[in-house]
Amino acid sequence: MFRRHHSLASATLAAVCLVLALSVPVSAQEQYRVGPGDVLEIRFWQEPDFNAQVRVALDGSITLDIIGKVNVAGKTTEEIQDDIIRRISSLNRAISQAVVRVMEYNYRFVYVTGQVNSPGKYSFEAIPDLWSVINEAGGPTQSADLTRVTIIRGAGDDAGSIEVVNVAEAIASGQLKDLPDLERQDRVEIPQTVMGMPSQELGRTTEKRNVIYVMGSVNSPGPIQFEEDLDVLEAIALAGGPSTGADIEKTRVVTKDSYYAQSLHFNLEKYTASGVPSRYILRKEDAIYIPERRSSFLTTTLPIIGAAAGLVTTFLLIYDRVAGDEDTGGAAAP
Repeated sequence: MFRRHHSLASATLAAVCLVLALSVPVSAQEQYRVGPGDVLEIRFWQEPDFNAQVRVALDGSITLDIIGKVNVAGKTTEEIQDDIIRRISSLNRAISQAVVRVMEYNYRFVYVTGQVNSPGKYSFEAIPDLWSVINEAGGPTQSADLTRVTIIRGAGDDAGSIEVVNVAEAIASGQLKDLPDLERQDRVEIPQTVMGMPSQELGRTTEKRNVIYVMGSVNSPGPIQFEEDLDVLEAIALAGGPSTGADIEKTRVVTKDSYYAQSLHFNLEKYTASGVPSRYILRKEDAIYIPERRSSFLTTTLPIIGAAAGLVTTFLLIYDRVAGDEDTGGAAAP
């Protein structure tokens, strides 16, 4: 008996919870607000001849044959329906209902460029997370560098600001929810791995030490603490700068991508003069090497030749002096 009453109580409680869930207003979830570029379908079941499909203009309005221009930007479909009925019913009292729905969501869009299989412009009712957007664009290519995905903000107060995101790390750690949210008009750029090498398999990452190595002709060679957004010049500066005789035109950076390593050449003489190539951001365990400037044949050989020539000249002068004394002495003898 107890079990029967317990089951009945559980069923009653479940029914009450269901009723409460259904009674939660739809407005609790943010509704889509129409914007320029969206395509709307407007239907009047009482007057099908008035049905229309219209695109929202750049000024946020649509134009209907009966009532003319209607401002719809920033409104929900329900608000647009009420506005249309209020205006059209004054002209035709037989029309008391209208249905507005979005056929194409073109207002909320992002651009996805770079190393994805289908780059381009993508529109959404609600813009999903960064990884979902990358997959919407066909997913990353084999040479996509997901450790340096760049987000360029396209609208609002942050327009033009840049954020570099390590998507590979978020995937490997299962922390996709921590990826930054995308906003309307943002641009997502997926760069290519260094030298186009295949990127590491997702989820197969190795733990890297929190250091960068600076070696060769610098004043304080050895490991330095890794810092986010640290570039080559800054790392060399932290290592005391190039030493006398450093050949900064032949600076090399060895960078590792878990299973691969690439050696990159940097002409720091040209970089400091013109800013070319672009700023290179270092990764953990990258190694910078600056070789010693090699002495040329002339700079090493000419001093030796000069010294030898000086010795020969000195010897000849001494010889001439001795020979002259002997000649003079022979003529003066009685």
